[in-house]
Amino acid sequence: LNQAGLPSPKAHTSTLISGIMTSADDFAVNIRNKIQAGINRRDDSFLASFYQRKIAGFGTSALNQQQFTSVLEELGIYLKGEEIQIFFRSMDANNDGVMDWEEFKRAVHTPSTMEQLINTLPISQIFADAIPNMKDTDRLRLFCQLTSEQIDGIIQGAIPYLKSIFEDAVDKIKISEEAKDKSKANQSTGKFEVPPEMSAGSVEDFLGGLTARIGDPVVGDFWKIVESEHCKSTDSSVPFLTSNYGITTTPAQEWEITTKQNASLADMRHDRRLPNPEELWGSDLSKRAGLTLIEVVVLVLYTGPMFALYNAALRRWPKAESERGNRYT
Repeated sequence: LNQAGLPSPKAHTSTLISGIMTSADDFAVNIRNKIQAGINRRDDSFLASFYQRKIAGFGTSALNQQQFTSVLEELGIYLKGEEIQIFFRSMDANNDGVMDWEEFKRAVHTPSTMEQLINTLPISQIFADAIPNMKDTDRLRLFCQLTSEQIDGIIQGAIPYLKSIFEDAVDKIKISEEAKDKSKANQSTGKFEVPPEMSAGSVEDFLGGLTARIGDPVVGDFWKIVESEHCKSTDSSVPFLTSNYGITTTPAQEWEITTKQNASLADMRHDRRLPNPEELWGSDLSKRAGLTLIEVVVLVLYTGPMFALYNAALRRWPKAESERGNRYT
């Protein structure tokens, strides 16, 4: 195990594969190691000590991109390809090319795509429902009186439901992945002749499709997913400036303005209007189109300042907006 409590990257891969293919016991041990490593990296005191040990080992006062990538892998966080560069730049708040402690802590605590997916599953509700309830009794008082045996009973009772929830999520992701593979196969048939260069990218970008551009869609409760992207992502509280009217705002602020109709947070210059998503959702046009409420919310967000970040995620331009670390999948 490394300093973060995980097997080294090569050992991690080997153990995981052998755990799946040959040994359930090895797989279970690997999972426990991963859970413990996750608990460790969410503990600021552990993370601070770990960070200090790493920079002392490197003989530096902060981490460059290569060191940052290596340290993330020791913590069980794996990025691929250009994700590393984009993520590093989006976390490097002062653009000095290195990751100091505060920037590093923020990066490690940024929810991964998998964390965002799991957050949409009704796991917390399952455990909340399992807590004993009695008429005219404070449930929090009952909760703090649970014995170890009762806690074991709650966990055992929840397992079949948790298994069902996970299996359903796995099936949905599998369908999504198969559709993505099929789409890639269809795009690679050579049916359409494409110029060797395009203003927004290369032929490879074109053949990669939307998934290659912004990543795989997260399957689950779409309201929670979209809310998380706007309110709990790396750039949620980072201000941006629109190019048309010069409005400064943040993704989290725009979510609050749109979903809660909080006009006090909005820059109302230039005759900005705040359409009510629920009223639009109830319109005949929306009903004929079969739109869901969250789809209407996103349409309203796009008509406001958020268009700048949505377009930047697709176009990868302007550079500053496209490298904020959020692709709004």
